[in-house]
Amino acid sequence: MGHQTEDGFVKITGRIKEQYKLENGKYVVPSPIEESISMSRYIRQVVVCGSNRPYNVCLIVPEWDVIRSALKLDPSTDEESLANDLRVRRLIDSQLDIHLAGLKKYERPLAWAFVAPFTAVNNMLTPKMSIRRHMVVRAYEDVIAKLYQKEEADESHKDIEDQAKRMKYTTPAAM
Repeated sequence: MGHQTEDGFVKITGRIKEQYKLENGKYVVPSPIEESISMSRYIRQVVVCGSNRPYNVCLIVPEWDVIRSALKLDPSTDEESLANDLRVRRLIDSQLDIHLAGLKKYERPLAWAFVAPFTAVNNMLTPKMSIRRHMVVRAYEDVIAKLYQKEEADESHKDIEDQAKRMKYTTPAAM
């Protein structure tokens, strides 16, 4: 896939083979989205997925050392503690906002999770060091499912709150 630039050059934006459709019928090519996210110095690897789902989510392999130094955290802090640290999560959220600003709304991942690095040893990288998307998605099916469940639970909670705000409650004294 690609397009012609104003200068007359052809810019490759992705592979047809990687393209997928969201539930709303919009087609997404994950490569340019992943490339945008990877521009953050806090993110080493990323995989965006959302085929036949309502929206995109992404799996992020962070640069823990860079995050530790940026947030002035103890170098001995373990990765699990970092992954659950609110400051780290806010940092990644802000990075996603910055690096995804130019994308269409439906292309932006609405949820994300930290995962272990993709390597040739765990069969998630090819010998050329390209990410094997299908292997990553298969390995992290449960994480991806939780991302959708969490977002759906948050949305239903917001719907209930909105409905409660719209309803007019009458007390027995008002009757």
